Amino acid sequence: MTNGTPGSVVRGFEPGKRAALLISEMQNGMTNPEFTTNAPLVEQVAARGVVDNINGLATAFRAAGLPVVYNVVTPFAGFTGWAKNSLLTASITKRPLTEGQPAVEINPAVAPQEGDLIVSRHIGMTMFHGTELEGLLRNLGVSTIVITGVSLNVALLGSAIEGMNRGFDVVVPADATAAATAEVGDFLLENIYRLISTVTTTADVRASLAEA
Repeated sequence: MTNGTPGSVVRGFEPGKRAALLISEMQNGMTNPEFTTNAPLVEQVAARGVVDNINGLATAFRAAGLPVVYNVVTPFAGFTGWAKNSLLTASITKRPLTEGQPAVEINPAVAPQEGDLIVSRHIGMTMFHGTELEGLLRNLGVSTIVITGVSLNVALLGSAIEGMNRGFDVVVPADATAAATAEVGDFLLENIYRLISTVTTTADVRASLAEA
């Protein structure tokens, strides 16, 4: 599954490079059984141990003095300004996923800590779209982005391509991500993500941090 070299520093963590951990849409509606608006995705998050794996990475990044950035989608009430120009974007408007709803709150099991950053967006399906994320990362001197969370189907895939297009080294620890199904996730990681990013594991990312 990985396209790094076992036991070596993950590409993007070489000397002189600065990494940030990006945590996508780890919100109640997508990851918490109590508030789920997408049961198959929630099941995959649990089966893959995504919450624990992200928490482990976040702890390591914080200890290394590196940025931890949460990206959340919080459409305006009534989905004002939200484009319904696809089956996916239209279907989202049928869910309780607007600001002020419990479903859009960050899952308390993977809650931000003091010093972490939260970047919200009101429109769009990816982390960079309509947000200050790129400028924030540039100002923090970041050259490598480690993308985690949900989902491999859309938000992470689009964000990986956007990050690559912007010149960032993109790293995807597979066990800190989930898709709607295991089959879809495995297919995307093997056939798409490995072409545009370094697909690796949380253990290898943490080991690379320790070497930095």
